[in-house]
Amino acid sequence: MNFFLALIPIIAVLGVWEIYSQFSSNVFFLFSRPSEIIDNLWTNSLNGELPQHAWITFIESFVGLILGVGLGSILGFILLFKNSLGKIVYPYLVFLSSIPIIALAPMMIIWFGIGIQMKIAIVFLSTVFVAAFQAYRGGKNIDPKDSIFFKLNNASSSQYFRMLTFPAAIDWLIQSLRLNIGFAILGAFIGEFIASDQGLGFSIMKSSGLYDVANVMSSIIYLIALTILFNFIAKLLEINKIRVIRFLALKI
Repeated sequence: MNFFLALIPIIAVLGVWEIYSQFSSNVFFLFSRPSEIIDNLWTNSLNGELPQHAWITFIESFVGLILGVGLGSILGFILLFKNSLGKIVYPYLVFLSSIPIIALAPMMIIWFGIGIQMKIAIVFLSTVFVAAFQAYRGGKNIDPKDSIFFKLNNASSSQYFRMLTFPAAIDWLIQSLRLNIGFAILGAFIGEFIASDQGLGFSIMKSSGLYDVANVMSSIIYLIALTILFNFIAKLLEINKIRVIRFLALKI
């Protein structure tokens, strides 16, 4: 019932938009109309154009996100064990994680060219420092009583990490993944927007140049769908976090 109630505002907005765009050429030019967008979405989905662009953006976002969150988390945990190093590096993590990636985008072209490697590098840099920051803070979020208990029982560094540090940080790591989903897709989009011949960012840029608002909106819908997909994956990890902890603890 709540689901259908939530649809009422959307249906109302789309209805007003459709009717108003029928009588106003300016509104149609600037925003297209829902029926045109649905038709464009259907046509370009069937002919494979939008799915192909979405697949490229997915690969760039997914690979960069996994590398960024994975290596960033490892870096955060290393700083935990090297406490003196962590105190030095921690302020830099805060600083680097606050840099807008679009400021580095032109340099990415010089360093990596205009291929898929450049987009993955942008996504990686968009996520790695946030992930390191979250892993470091999560590992610090340990009850002092638990820490004392492990030390009194002469737990090894491996046992301390597997049985205390990592489980304490898992919620922070999942939150890091959720935070970085938006950064990852934004990073891939920026990379495609500034230099690309494929991907949803390229599709939006090309369509904007042709004043094809319907295709711009269709590409945006695919971007939203990618975000929902990534968040669904993060939700699955959160639901099964106990299994994830056990699996990764055995691999460490």
